Amino acid sequence: MRLREILPISEWLGSYSLKRLGPDGVAGLSLAAFVIPESLAYASLAGLPPVSGLYCYLAAGLAYALFGTSRQLAVGPTSALALAVAAGIATLGAGDPARAAALAAAIALMVGVIAVGGRFLGLANLAYFFSDSVVTGFKTGAALYIASTQLPKLLGLEGGSGNFFERLLHVVTLLPDASLPSFAIGALAIALFLLLEWRLPGRPTTLVVVAAAIAATGLFGLGSFGIHLVGHLPQGLPAIGFAPVSMAELGDLVPTAFACFLLAFSEAISVARSFAQKRGYEIDPAQELTALGASNVAVALVRGFPVSGGMSQTAVNDMNGATSPVSLVVTSIVVALTLAFFTGLFRNLPEPVLAAIILMAAKHLVKIEELRALKAASRTEFAIALVALLGVLTFGPLQGLLLAAIGSLVMLIARASRPAVAVLARDPASGSYMNKARHPAAQEIPSVLVVRSAGAWVYFNAEQIRRQFLDLVSQAGAIRTVVIDCSATPTIDMTALTSLQAFAGAMKGRGIAVRLAELRDDVADSLRRRGAEADLGPIVAHRTVDQWVAASAARTAGLD
Repeated sequence: MRLREILPISEWLGSYSLKRLGPDGVAGLSLAAFVIPESLAYASLAGLPPVSGLYCYLAAGLAYALFGTSRQLAVGPTSALALAVAAGIATLGAGDPARAAALAAAIALMVGVIAVGGRFLGLANLAYFFSDSVVTGFKTGAALYIASTQLPKLLGLEGGSGNFFERLLHVVTLLPDASLPSFAIGALAIALFLLLEWRLPGRPTTLVVVAAAIAATGLFGLGSFGIHLVGHLPQGLPAIGFAPVSMAELGDLVPTAFACFLLAFSEAISVARSFAQKRGYEIDPAQELTALGASNVAVALVRGFPVSGGMSQTAVNDMNGATSPVSLVVTSIVVALTLAFFTGLFRNLPEPVLAAIILMAAKHLVKIEELRALKAASRTEFAIALVALLGVLTFGPLQGLLLAAIGSLVMLIARASRPAVAVLARDPASGSYMNKARHPAAQEIPSVLVVRSAGAWVYFNAEQIRRQFLDLVSQAGAIRTVVIDCSATPTIDMTALTSLQAFAGAMKGRGIAVRLAELRDDVADSLRRRGAEADLGPIVAHRTVDQWVAASAARTAGLD
């Protein structure tokens, strides 16, 4: 591996011009204004000390600048990952903030190791493990679940536990004890967010709301009204080192780490690709896996929690003119200065405002239009999305995501186990063979039945295919040859070949020959090695349906 393949910065830094520093600097400052308050909120969502979010942005951007191939991707905490971390450490953390921070850092380390090691194990394809329908349902369910975790903070109530419905019941039960001042400041923050989002779309307006809330606390003494404040944030840069976590605890965190890895890489690669296409350049998915891993290892060293490439953060970075990862370095510098000198400014930030920040972020996760589109396009895909949504609400984010992934695999296997078998007929105009049911004008060939089964022939669908072939032969009348079009069949395993040979044997007893057309080279080679020619006649790759139809006609003429 060449140096530029390991460290892409070595390739682009040499050609970096100072005139690009202006746009990158502006983008980095704008991104910092957006992510500093947001990172405090995401850390709170993860059940961690708020300063942990700043640690994430301090380290992640620097690591990504070294290893990443996207020019606009902003790497940091996301609401989905924060929610996953909260679920993973809830029991093990035992209410100890320092212990929770150590466990979250351990998860980030494992995510980093999985990602870096995964580059050499071909794990880049796991980014596509979750279908769009699963992700749509998960994000909508996650948004509702996140809302249920933030309502107590918004209303000045003690936080609850359990699933979405239990948390909602907890809030309803304690509603008479809600703090009107807390609700008022939270509602005002949400209203200001919505106003600024309407008037200044895409701009980093979070800092405006946070500054206004901090100023209001100083002017009106909001803490004296019973409104909870963020309080003391540690000042100074974090110590560097891995958190002490036992092997038993690491074992307990492995499922959470894998879930975070899948979420992080699927989100990062999709965001990086979309902005690369927008700006007309290519990214390297394998290198992005390494960059994600390096970013998470770096975050683990400073006691942060898992990070990914976020859509909203990247949009802010791109909108403000980012041309390279230098903008992330600028953001990290601003975060470092904030940690060193300005953490005291956030002491008077009301917690209901943090809840408002998270609720606004959750709003962007709701995918009602996508759910409607899924329902209109495919009931199966819509059902998978609902499984993900209801799974998150009922069992929690990690369990809901896993349930939806398993459900989608089950539906995929069920669909593959019942492949559609079509009778083909010849189109007089083009000479091609097409589905007779869809093209009634196509002409069937006398004494020849042409059929096609789409998809692989494997052990769990072999018997179903054989039975459908038998049914079609029974309906076909007097025929001498069955030609099976294998153009849509990428593989035929041993069980499927046995079923195919049994079908051919039954046909031979009735004086009907079975022939395979349009075989791929590798499939034809495999069938010949397994002695299929004894039952299925000559196995020739790419022999066309027309050629077998002509051979059948010649055979029929010879018999006559």
